[in-house]
Amino acid sequence: MPKSHAHAALLREVLRVFAMFGHPLRVVIFQRLARTPMTAGELARGLPITRSAVVQHLKRLQAARLVETRAAGRRRLYRVQRRGLAPLSRWLDRLRATDRERI
Repeated sequence: MPKSHAHAALLREVLRVFAMFGHPLRVVIFQRLARTPMTAGELARGLPITRSAVVQHLKRLQAARLVETRAAGRRRLYRVQRRGLAPLSRWLDRLRATDRERI
């Protein structure tokens, strides 16, 4: 894949991640999950939305490959899927490299 196509693909992935963080509650949910896996009910505690609204946000985060779930008995635990942040890391690495080249 030519460099420009690879760069365009990376930018699409970065924009997908940014879109997920465009909603403040998804940022809060993601930050909580970055600390420890939680159920939707645990996440909903202290938030101004219902458990079902939290589940809808979790579905969006899962679709973006930022959150994953696993069964724990009758409960579903959600946790951050760190590899979903890889496009941001690569993009930031490119920005830092470009900045170093200008110095």
